[in-house]
Amino acid sequence: MSATTGTAASTLLSRLALAVVVLPMLLPVPAARAESDLNPDIETMCQGLALINNEFGATAAPGTPMGRRMEEELAVSAAQYGALWSLMKLTPTTTCRKLY
Repeated sequence: MSATTGTAASTLLSRLALAVVVLPMLLPVPAARAESDLNPDIETMCQGLALINNEFGATAAPGTPMGRRMEEELAVSAAQYGALWSLMKLTPTTTCRKLY
């Protein structure tokens, strides 16, 4: 991986980590906000992973080298990352459905 590619990947992983940190704050949705759609927030996370798919031809699926790197970057267990991955794959947006 070249220095430019490494820097781009690190930037992308940092942005994705930030999105994943924000997601738990959105999960305990109060009744007044229950009608809001969380798909756009998950779509943002999927866009970061889709960029890895498209730019580097790699998947960040659980169990892959990039998936393990994401676990480290996000400071989550393999089970937690697997649950997050499943949530993203099940989100009914075009980008999330295309993750591999």
